[in-house]
Amino acid sequence: MAPPLLATQPAFSDLVEEFRSGSRTPREYVESCIEAIEGREPIVKAFTCHDIEQARKQADASTRRYAEGRPLSPIDGMPIGIKDIIDTRDMPTERNSDIFSAHYPMTEAACVRAIKQGGAFPLGKTVTTEFAIGRSGPTVNPHNPEHTPGGSSSGSAAGVAAGMFPAGFGTQTQGSIIRPASFCGVVGFKPTLNALSLNGVHPLSKSHDHLGTIADSVDDAWWLARWVSDCAPEQGHPGLAGPLHGPVVPGKPANLAVLRTNGFEDLDAASLSAFEQQLDLLRRDGITLVEPEDDPLLQALVDALHDVPERSLELLAYEMRWPYQDYVEAFPNKVGERIHGLMESASHMTRHQYRRLLIDQQQLRARLQELAGYYDALVLPASSGPAPHGFEFTGSRRLLVYSTFMGAPAFSVPLMKVAGMPFGFQLVGFPGQDYPLARQAQWLTRHYL
Repeated sequence: MAPPLLATQPAFSDLVEEFRSGSRTPREYVESCIEAIEGREPIVKAFTCHDIEQARKQADASTRRYAEGRPLSPIDGMPIGIKDIIDTRDMPTERNSDIFSAHYPMTEAACVRAIKQGGAFPLGKTVTTEFAIGRSGPTVNPHNPEHTPGGSSSGSAAGVAAGMFPAGFGTQTQGSIIRPASFCGVVGFKPTLNALSLNGVHPLSKSHDHLGTIADSVDDAWWLARWVSDCAPEQGHPGLAGPLHGPVVPGKPANLAVLRTNGFEDLDAASLSAFEQQLDLLRRDGITLVEPEDDPLLQALVDALHDVPERSLELLAYEMRWPYQDYVEAFPNKVGERIHGLMESASHMTRHQYRRLLIDQQQLRARLQELAGYYDALVLPASSGPAPHGFEFTGSRRLLVYSTFMGAPAFSVPLMKVAGMPFGFQLVGFPGQDYPLARQAQWLTRHYL
């Protein structure tokens, strides 16, 4: 029997045919989400705010569209959690910062406009760490309220896991989609860099920031991302390719590279064993897994990734200077210790060092692309193990930052467990190849869950 804080209803995508036939309605679905909020939110604390009555009105409008045979999109009627660094005109955007307490933006983010265009709607704003990089919020892990949900997309991951909404927006600058998805036992999808517009998303790092999705299924994660990309790709980027309607067609991978970096040092024995057992299952199912020592190109990439976590943080800090240096100077007592430290670090970096980091980043992306003709994807754990106990530490970023630094798409799928807690399996693809990666993620979830 599922713990009382976990989702108990089907994925949104599994119900769309029922919406079309009238045997179930978006309003009925939203009521099940509201019931979960009323029963679980006092403990889980996924939201900074929500608007239940507006959600009911939007669900009623969606119900009418389905009854008339004219849904606007594959996400019509989907209630969505909006991470609270994403601007919403009708709900406050506070960014877990005292500086922005009770702040209402005059406009809303491109991704929010996109979902409304498709008949979906914000159910509420979800908890983030401070500016998606600083101190944690109050959210707990629905699998065990004594454990962190991960950051920074804490509320989106926990809300999906608790059945409060089927999908939410997350952002990832280092590991903030993939890690909370892993800890909360849900699907996390970080698309190729700039596949989804960041307009209206509070910035950290132009070279790192990704908008993505956290959802109850690969279909829901893909549908939300694909629709937003169609309506609001980043300027100068073609967005996501792949079908806009229908379920993601499972695609069994043939050849996978194990990205066995020094980040594996963060895994305890039980977590490493769970990952190795999953690799064994893949081998038994006829999938070829290649280790770095068996492929010089793969080994070269692994070697080059050795100090990426440190380089990533340096690059991130330098690019954060606007507006965070202003925040630190104007509101020193309202900015957390971590952001103060990052600004101090950035003050010692030269323009030459910054240029060198950008060159390193481009070279790593080229190394990754060299492997595209040989492997369907690269695999590694989606976190350093299950969610740690307590809330001060939201988990290591080391195994997550590689795909971010290279701008590559990544999925976390909830295939593993350690000590009764979820632990995600990470697939990393090649830039622009998001749908083939989604097909592989779909095959894994259909085959092993």
